[in-house]
Amino acid sequence: MGYIRHGAVLVVANGYAFTSGVSGPGYRIPDVESFRESLPEHWRRLLVGPVTSITNDYRLWAFLPDGSKEGWRDSDDGDGYRREFADLFSFKYEDGSSPFDVLMISFGGDDRHRVTTEIG
Repeated sequence: MGYIRHGAVLVVANGYAFTSGVSGPGYRIPDVESFRESLPEHWRRLLVGPVTSITNDYRLWAFLPDGSKEGWRDSDDGDGYRREFADLFSFKYEDGSSPFDVLMISFGGDDRHRVTTEIG
């Protein structure tokens, strides 16, 4: 049993966060390539990027839906992998701002009119 629900993560990272200009307690450059390598091989193709924006040196990633039904092991694994990926970009300055914009979204499938978002 189960139903289809697509989960994805979009990340927009300011390029300066990878070159210079970011400091603060707990800051480290997100190591997306090590994260990608830590995934089971058949999951790696769902993590797309980095893609560099046309202007302003943003770096963009997408962790695409796994295609499995809610409640299935692949769906549960995917939820965990997407959360871990989003957590790579969880750094915030003391004032709450961040060089990273993260959107976790759940949409479509058997419940086309319901969209759930979480902004990190």
